Amino acid sequence: MRLEMKLSQVQLSEQLGLKSAAYGMYETRQRKMDVETFAKLCRILGTTPNEMLGFDE
Repeated sequence: MRLEMKLSQVQLSEQLGLKSAAYGMYETRQRKMDVETFAKLCRILGTTPNEMLGFDE
């Protein structure tokens, strides 16, 4: 979704208030995202948690 919106990891990490390295660890599954950050990510990307997790709505 990030790529579809033409956002770099740096741009998205700035919107989330994170360092780009920390966000990169989320994408590579080296770090688990907390619920608040996940909710903010969904809002930024204009999606729902269910859609982000691959569940049908």
